[in-house]
Amino acid sequence: MALTTTSTSNVNSTFPQIYSHMTADYREANLIIANLFDRKYESDRTDSADRVLIHGVDRFQAETASQANSLSAGGSLTFDAANMIARISLIADTHVYQAFDLEYEADLFSNIGLMEKLTKAAGYSVAHRIDDDAAGFVDNFSQNVGTLAVGLVESDVKRGVQYLNDAFAPEEGRVLVFSAAEQMNLLGIERFVNRAYADSIGNVDKSGKFKGYQANILGLDWYMSQNVEGTNAAGHDNGMWQRDAVAALIVEEARTVMHYEIGTDSTRYAVHAIYGFIEVRDDHGVFMKGL
Repeated sequence: MALTTTSTSNVNSTFPQIYSHMTADYREANLIIANLFDRKYESDRTDSADRVLIHGVDRFQAETASQANSLSAGGSLTFDAANMIARISLIADTHVYQAFDLEYEADLFSNIGLMEKLTKAAGYSVAHRIDDDAAGFVDNFSQNVGTLAVGLVESDVKRGVQYLNDAFAPEEGRVLVFSAAEQMNLLGIERFVNRAYADSIGNVDKSGKFKGYQANILGLDWYMSQNVEGTNAAGHDNGMWQRDAVAALIVEEARTVMHYEIGTDSTRYAVHAIYGFIEVRDDHGVFMKGL
Protein backbone atom coordinates (compact mmCIF):
# COMPACT_ATOMS: atom_id res chain seq x y z
CA MET A 1 0.00 0.00 0.00
CA ALA A 2 1.30 3.44 -0.90
CA LEU A 3 2.31 5.85 1.88
CA THR A 4 0.49 9.17 2.18
CA THR A 5 1.53 12.39 3.91
CA THR A 6 -0.55 14.83 5.93
CA SER A 7 -1.80 17.82 3.97
CA THR A 8 -0.06 20.96 5.21
CA SER A 9 -2.53 23.50 3.86
CA ASN A 10 -4.38 23.89 7.20
CA VAL A 11 -2.37 21.77 9.59
CA ASN A 12 -0.76 24.76 11.35
CA SER A 13 -4.16 25.93 12.55
CA THR A 14 -4.58 22.70 14.48
CA PHE A 15 -1.61 23.43 16.73
CA PRO A 16 -2.85 24.95 20.00
CA GLN A 17 -1.21 28.06 21.44
CA ILE A 18 -0.76 27.84 25.19
CA TYR A 19 -0.33 31.03 27.23
CA SER A 20 1.44 30.38 30.50
CA HIS A 21 0.06 31.67 33.79
CA MET A 22 3.68 32.33 34.73
CA THR A 23 5.36 35.46 33.39
CA ALA A 24 8.87 36.77 32.74
CA ASP A 25 8.58 40.11 34.53
CA TYR A 26 11.06 42.92 35.15
CA ARG A 27 13.88 42.54 37.64
CA GLU A 28 14.27 44.77 40.68
CA ALA A 29 17.41 46.57 41.81
CA ASN A 30 18.56 46.58 45.44
CA LEU A 31 16.84 49.77 46.63
CA ILE A 32 18.50 50.29 50.01
CA ILE A 33 20.06 53.75 50.18
CA ALA A 34 17.12 55.70 51.65
CA ASN A 35 16.79 53.16 54.46
CA LEU A 36 20.48 53.51 55.31
CA PHE A 37 20.00 57.21 56.07
CA ASP A 38 18.75 58.58 59.40
CA ARG A 39 14.95 58.27 59.69
CA LYS A 40 14.58 58.88 63.42
CA TYR A 41 13.19 62.41 62.93
CA GLU A 42 10.07 61.01 61.30
CA SER A 43 8.73 60.23 64.77
CA ASP A 44 8.88 63.96 65.63
CA ARG A 45 6.57 65.02 62.79
CA THR A 46 2.94 65.72 63.69
CA ASP A 47 0.05 64.75 61.43
CA SER A 48 -0.24 68.18 59.83
CA ALA A 49 3.43 69.18 59.55
CA ASP A 50 5.49 68.95 56.39
CA ARG A 51 8.83 69.43 58.16
CA VAL A 52 10.94 68.84 61.23
CA LEU A 53 13.33 71.54 62.47
CA ILE A 54 16.55 70.15 63.93
CA HIS A 55 18.59 72.07 66.49
CA GLY A 56 22.03 71.29 67.87
CA VAL A 57 24.42 72.34 70.62
CA ASP A 58 28.06 72.92 69.67
CA ARG A 59 31.24 72.62 71.75
CA PHE A 60 32.23 75.56 73.90
CA GLN A 61 35.80 75.59 72.67
CA ALA A 62 36.36 73.40 69.64
CA GLU A 63 39.35 71.09 69.94
CA THR A 64 40.83 73.00 72.94
CA ALA A 65 41.04 72.33 76.64
CA SER A 66 38.43 73.74 78.98
CA GLN A 67 39.21 76.82 81.00
CA ALA A 68 41.52 76.45 83.97
CA ASN A 69 42.64 78.44 86.99
CA SER A 70 45.94 78.30 88.77
CA LEU A 71 45.84 77.01 92.32
CA SER A 72 45.87 80.35 94.10
CA ALA A 73 43.60 82.34 96.33
CA GLY A 74 41.00 84.59 94.80
CA GLY A 75 40.53 82.71 91.55
CA SER A 76 37.48 83.59 89.43
CA LEU A 77 35.48 81.89 86.69
CA THR A 78 35.01 83.10 83.13
CA PHE A 79 31.58 82.36 81.67
CA ASP A 80 30.98 81.65 77.98
CA ALA A 81 27.75 81.97 76.06
CA ALA A 82 26.02 78.79 74.92
CA ASN A 83 27.12 77.87 71.40
CA MET A 84 24.27 76.63 69.19
CA ILE A 85 24.54 75.02 65.75
CA ALA A 86 22.49 76.57 62.94
CA ARG A 87 19.02 75.07 62.68
CA ILE A 88 18.46 72.47 59.94
CA SER A 89 15.12 72.22 58.13
CA LEU A 90 14.16 68.69 57.12
CA ILE A 91 11.25 69.20 54.71
CA ALA A 92 9.08 66.66 52.92
CA ASP A 93 9.02 68.71 49.71
CA THR A 94 8.99 66.02 47.01
CA HIS A 95 5.81 64.35 45.75
CA VAL A 96 6.17 61.51 43.26
CA TYR A 97 3.58 59.11 41.91
CA GLN A 98 2.99 56.38 39.34
CA ALA A 99 -0.48 56.00 37.81
CA PHE A 100 -1.94 53.69 35.19
CA ASP A 101 -5.26 52.84 33.57
CA LEU A 102 -6.34 49.23 32.96
CA GLU A 103 -9.32 48.59 30.69
CA TYR A 104 -11.95 46.22 32.01
CA GLU A 105 -11.71 43.82 29.06
CA ALA A 106 -7.93 43.62 29.31
CA ASP A 107 -8.17 42.54 32.93
CA LEU A 108 -11.18 40.30 32.34
CA PHE A 109 -9.71 38.19 29.56
CA SER A 110 -6.10 38.04 30.75
CA ASN A 111 -4.95 34.88 32.48
CA ILE A 112 -1.95 36.43 34.27
CA GLY A 113 -3.49 38.76 36.87
CA LEU A 114 -2.66 42.08 35.22
CA MET A 115 -3.91 44.29 38.05
CA GLU A 116 -1.80 42.53 40.66
CA LYS A 117 1.34 42.70 38.55
CA LEU A 118 0.83 46.32 37.47
CA THR A 119 0.21 47.57 41.01
CA LYS A 120 3.42 45.88 42.13
CA ALA A 121 5.31 47.52 39.26
CA ALA A 122 3.83 50.92 40.14
CA GLY A 123 5.00 50.59 43.74
CA TYR A 124 8.49 49.63 42.59
CA SER A 125 8.59 52.67 40.28
CA VAL A 126 7.92 55.02 43.20
CA ALA A 127 10.40 53.25 45.48
CA HIS A 128 13.00 53.52 42.71
CA ARG A 129 12.51 57.29 42.50
CA ILE A 130 12.96 57.67 46.28
CA ASP A 131 16.15 55.63 46.13
CA ASP A 132 17.38 57.67 43.12
CA ASP A 133 17.04 60.91 45.08
CA ALA A 134 18.79 59.38 48.09
CA ALA A 135 21.66 58.15 45.90
CA GLY A 136 22.17 61.70 44.66
CA PHE A 137 23.50 62.79 48.05
CA VAL A 138 26.59 60.57 47.93
CA ASP A 139 28.65 62.74 45.58
CA ASN A 140 27.78 65.81 47.67
CA PHE A 141 30.06 64.67 50.50
CA SER A 142 33.08 66.99 50.51
CA GLN A 143 35.42 64.21 51.66
CA ASN A 144 36.34 61.84 48.86
CA VAL A 145 38.81 59.12 47.93
CA GLY A 146 39.62 57.24 44.74
CA THR A 147 39.12 58.05 41.06
CA LEU A 148 36.03 57.54 38.93
CA ALA A 149 36.25 54.51 36.60
CA VAL A 150 39.22 53.18 38.61
CA GLY A 151 38.66 50.42 41.15
CA LEU A 152 38.99 51.22 44.84
CA VAL A 153 41.98 49.77 46.68
CA GLU A 154 42.32 48.73 50.31
CA SER A 155 43.96 52.01 51.29
CA ASP A 156 40.98 53.94 49.88
CA VAL A 157 38.58 52.03 52.10
CA LYS A 158 40.81 52.50 55.15
CA ARG A 159 41.15 56.22 54.42
CA GLY A 160 37.38 56.49 54.29
CA VAL A 161 37.09 54.82 57.69
CA GLN A 162 39.69 57.24 59.04
CA TYR A 163 37.61 60.19 57.79
CA LEU A 164 34.67 58.90 59.85
CA ASN A 165 36.87 58.32 62.88
CA ASP A 166 38.36 61.82 62.61
CA ALA A 167 34.82 63.21 62.69
CA PHE A 168 33.96 61.22 65.85
CA ALA A 169 31.21 59.46 63.88
CA PRO A 170 29.53 56.74 65.96
CA GLU A 171 30.75 53.25 65.15
CA GLU A 172 27.23 51.88 64.78
CA GLY A 173 25.30 52.60 61.61
CA ARG A 174 28.31 52.76 59.30
CA VAL A 175 27.89 51.45 55.76
CA LEU A 176 29.75 51.12 52.47
CA VAL A 177 27.47 51.04 49.42
CA PHE A 178 28.95 50.20 46.04
CA SER A 179 27.99 49.31 42.49
CA ALA A 180 27.97 45.84 40.95
CA ALA A 181 31.15 46.74 39.05
CA GLU A 182 32.90 47.88 42.23
CA GLN A 183 31.77 44.70 43.97
CA MET A 184 33.72 42.61 41.46
CA ASN A 185 36.78 44.81 42.01
CA LEU A 186 36.58 44.53 45.81
CA LEU A 187 36.27 40.75 45.49
CA GLY A 188 39.72 40.83 43.92
CA ILE A 189 41.26 42.08 47.19
CA GLU A 190 42.24 38.97 49.13
CA ARG A 191 41.79 40.45 52.61
CA PHE A 192 38.22 41.45 51.83
CA VAL A 193 37.43 38.12 50.17
CA ASN A 194 38.64 36.19 53.19
CA ARG A 195 36.52 38.27 55.56
CA ALA A 196 33.44 38.02 53.34
CA TYR A 197 33.92 34.26 53.24
CA ALA A 198 34.11 34.09 57.03
CA ASP A 199 30.83 36.00 57.24
CA SER A 200 29.14 33.79 54.66
CA ILE A 201 29.62 30.62 56.74
CA GLY A 202 27.73 31.99 59.67
CA ASN A 203 29.99 34.16 61.79
CA VAL A 204 27.72 37.19 61.29
CA ASP A 205 24.01 37.36 62.00
CA LYS A 206 22.39 38.77 58.84
CA SER A 207 18.97 39.17 60.36
CA GLY A 208 17.67 42.71 59.91
CA LYS A 209 19.99 43.43 56.99
CA PHE A 210 18.63 44.77 53.73
CA LYS A 211 18.75 43.10 50.33
CA GLY A 212 22.25 43.37 48.89
CA TYR A 213 24.08 42.92 52.20
CA GLN A 214 27.53 41.39 51.69
CA ALA A 215 29.49 41.38 54.95
CA ASN A 216 30.70 43.52 57.84
CA ILE A 217 34.29 44.59 57.22
CA LEU A 218 36.27 47.29 59.05
CA GLY A 219 33.20 48.08 61.13
CA LEU A 220 31.07 48.79 58.03
CA ASP A 221 28.07 46.91 56.68
CA TRP A 222 28.88 46.39 52.99
CA TYR A 223 26.02 46.57 50.50
CA MET A 224 25.87 46.16 46.73
CA SER A 225 23.22 48.21 44.96
CA GLN A 226 22.49 48.38 41.24
CA ASN A 227 21.06 51.86 41.84
CA VAL A 228 24.32 53.64 42.68
CA GLU A 229 24.68 56.73 40.46
CA GLY A 230 26.99 56.45 37.45
CA THR A 231 27.79 54.02 34.65
CA ASN A 232 30.25 51.20 34.08
CA ALA A 233 32.08 53.36 31.54
CA ALA A 234 32.28 56.58 33.61
CA GLY A 235 32.48 55.02 37.07
CA HIS A 236 30.04 55.04 39.98
CA ASP A 237 29.36 57.22 42.99
CA ASN A 238 30.01 54.65 45.68
CA GLY A 239 29.65 55.94 49.22
CA MET A 240 30.68 55.37 52.80
CA TRP A 241 28.75 57.04 55.58
CA GLN A 242 27.49 56.85 59.11
CA ARG A 243 23.70 56.95 59.28
CA ASP A 244 23.55 60.47 60.76
CA ALA A 245 25.16 61.99 57.65
CA VAL A 246 21.80 62.45 55.89
CA ALA A 247 18.33 62.63 57.41
CA ALA A 248 15.21 61.36 55.66
CA LEU A 249 11.60 62.41 56.21
CA ILE A 250 9.30 59.99 54.37
CA VAL A 251 5.75 61.08 55.16
CA GLU A 252 4.01 58.77 52.70
CA GLU A 253 6.00 55.84 51.38
CA ALA A 254 3.28 54.15 49.33
CA ARG A 255 -0.21 55.68 49.46
CA THR A 256 -2.43 53.85 46.99
CA VAL A 257 -5.65 55.04 45.36
CA MET A 258 -7.87 53.02 43.00
CA HIS A 259 -11.26 53.70 41.39
CA TYR A 260 -13.44 52.56 38.48
CA GLU A 261 -13.84 55.11 35.66
CA ILE A 262 -17.22 54.61 34.01
CA GLY A 263 -16.42 56.84 31.03
CA THR A 264 -13.55 54.64 29.89
CA ASP A 265 -14.76 51.38 31.45
CA SER A 266 -11.44 50.99 33.17
CA THR A 267 -9.80 50.83 36.56
CA ARG A 268 -7.44 53.65 37.44
CA TYR A 269 -4.71 53.16 39.99
CA ALA A 270 -2.06 55.43 41.48
CA VAL A 271 0.59 55.10 44.16
CA HIS A 272 2.05 58.23 45.80
CA ALA A 273 5.02 59.10 48.01
CA ILE A 274 5.91 62.34 49.80
CA TYR A 275 9.39 62.71 51.25
CA GLY A 276 12.50 64.82 51.69
CA PHE A 277 16.19 64.49 52.51
CA ILE A 278 18.76 66.86 54.01
CA GLU A 279 22.47 66.52 54.68
CA VAL A 280 23.04 66.93 58.42
CA ARG A 281 26.70 66.01 58.98
CA ASP A 282 28.90 66.33 55.91
CA ASP A 283 31.95 64.92 57.69
CA HIS A 284 30.05 61.70 58.41
CA GLY A 285 30.12 60.75 54.73
CA VAL A 286 32.77 59.96 52.13
CA PHE A 287 32.36 59.97 48.35
CA MET A 288 34.07 56.73 47.27
CA LYS A 289 34.92 57.28 43.60
CA GLY A 290 35.44 54.02 41.78
CA LEU A 291 34.05 51.56 39.29
